[in-house]
Amino acid sequence: MKLETFSSAWPVVRFDEIDSTNEEARRRASGGDTGPNWLVTGSQTAGRGRLGRQWSSPRGNLFTTALLPFPGTLQEAALACFSAGLAVIDAARALGVDTGQLKLKWPNDVLVGSAKLAGILIETGSLHGKLWMAAGFGVNVEVAPERADRVTSCLTALPGGASITAQRLLSALDIAFRARLFQLLNDGFGSTREAWLSHAAALGAKVELNPISGRIEGVMTGLAEDGALILKLADGSETHVRAGEISVLS
Repeated sequence: MKLETFSSAWPVVRFDEIDSTNEEARRRASGGDTGPNWLVTGSQTAGRGRLGRQWSSPRGNLFTTALLPFPGTLQEAALACFSAGLAVIDAARALGVDTGQLKLKWPNDVLVGSAKLAGILIETGSLHGKLWMAAGFGVNVEVAPERADRVTSCLTALPGGASITAQRLLSALDIAFRARLFQLLNDGFGSTREAWLSHAAALGAKVELNPISGRIEGVMTGLAEDGALILKLADGSETHVRAGEISVLS
């Protein structure tokens, strides 16, 4: 496996405004350009998150996608969201933020307590039989967007975060994400899984999920080797959930 992709900083392609950095990554990949590079914009007119949800994109926050030829398998690519969440925490810590309050919500949100700080959208495709990845990051740096459906927070509101800008965060994220992807591909998922669980939100809490098969309620007990969420059900049995939206039950 060739891991040279992660050995040096990726070039940055900047836009003032664009529909979506992930959409731009798809356009580039379909045209034969799979990076590696960072696509970053000051604002997005059609930013999106998981499940097609709209992503609020006020100026001052970070909207970026890492487009890269992915030297692993599709199964490994599916685990990259865990690496990406850890990379956001790593980058914030490297810039002097007190990251003690930061938690990772399965599978790909970064929280401050229960408030959303960042969302991650990983998409993949194939070009001439080779896998490419578009890893989109939306991080609230200077602005916590007002939303009716959830509480939000931003990095500059955290201890040690007052001087952080989107540009500074991107520089730190480049280092952190490359390191976390290298860890995943070189060491296997075990060490990434352990690190993710050390920051996991709702671990040990009663939660509900709504996968396609219907609502599931149980206690979150861990993370499986394939990235599935492990739940202990009321009857004492265990189930693995690979897709769905998680929420903590009071």
